[in-house]
Amino acid sequence: MHYLNHAACGPLADAALHAMHRYAQCEQQLGGYGAARAAQAELAQVYAGIAAAINASPQDIALTQGNSDGWSRVVGAMDWRGGGRILAPRSEWGGNLGMLMELSARYGVQVEQIPSDAQGAVDLDALEALLRTPASLVVLTWMPANGPLVQPAQAVGSLCARFGVPLLIDAAQVVGQWPVDVRSLQCAALTAPGRKWLRGPRGTGFAYVHPDFLPRLRPLGADHFARPWLGADTWAYRDDAHRLEQSEASVALRLGLGAAVAAWAAVDMAHVQTQIQQRADWLRERLDTLPGVQTLRAGAHGCSGIVTFACAGHGAAALHQALQQRGVEAAISPAAFTPWDMQARGRDALLRLSPGYDTPWESLHCACDALEEFVRAR
Repeated sequence: MHYLNHAACGPLADAALHAMHRYAQCEQQLGGYGAARAAQAELAQVYAGIAAAINASPQDIALTQGNSDGWSRVVGAMDWRGGGRILAPRSEWGGNLGMLMELSARYGVQVEQIPSDAQGAVDLDALEALLRTPASLVVLTWMPANGPLVQPAQAVGSLCARFGVPLLIDAAQVVGQWPVDVRSLQCAALTAPGRKWLRGPRGTGFAYVHPDFLPRLRPLGADHFARPWLGADTWAYRDDAHRLEQSEASVALRLGLGAAVAAWAAVDMAHVQTQIQQRADWLRERLDTLPGVQTLRAGAHGCSGIVTFACAGHGAAALHQALQQRGVEAAISPAAFTPWDMQARGRDALLRLSPGYDTPWESLHCACDALEEFVRAR
């Protein structure tokens, strides 16, 4: 199989597989709680490894079951009973927008779309104007799932810091293929999954929470781990990001995530980014030579490793099937993934290719040859 679907789920790293297998054997021998006690030092290293990867402190990291899980834990822990005002870009992830719309329906929260340029990048002047009216939160999907756009996250963070508005960054498509420094981003929180460019197991992820933002998060579902009983009628939230966690979790998956992060960190980040960019750029250039094919292009703030395109006369499903029949793993990016942006573009679906830094060039050639054969035969 020629694997070109890291934007959905990267192939599980060998280190992750071995770490989970070792722990499963230990759990079989010692039981779930005994094995967890024996793995405490390894679990601590998972937090440390993630923190090092994004220039944070381990106590500012919460482990989650995926990006949507972490993102919703952060937003859901804020107090929306009095309403509020949330600003979101055109390219925001559809799942995030769904939760914002529920907040609007349930609490009267006002959700506003931030104006953007033709490529979907945030208009910074327009955002500054919007921030002059009090806002509760700015959300930003840094790299959208439907194309190569890279939002100006650092500039957005600077504006939010200037106006004292917390910024929540969805870094689902960023962590693992692009440098991340939460301090320079000046974000209140950032979330990411383990399964994509990090090549960790599904069902894993993390949330970073800035210490100054943490007191604003009071998760209703906090159990005895996140909000311990102090005696009498007193419970208190933890003073670290673990207040977003619960006592029950898969230790095997967490250790798999930690092993994947460690394996990824052992490769130079500049090399990872360069190799992904080279492969993605080559794909766009080659695809644009095919009859009727049009690739999405990025704006002025960089270009991610996500390659999406449409082909006149051929739907995304037909293109996807043609690739599958030739052993190429790709993906369809439907309108539901990025509804505001896809509506603005007049698209109902795009085909998506997303190579990793070590994807063989043979796989890129195979994918493009298969697509060329398909479109020219019809």
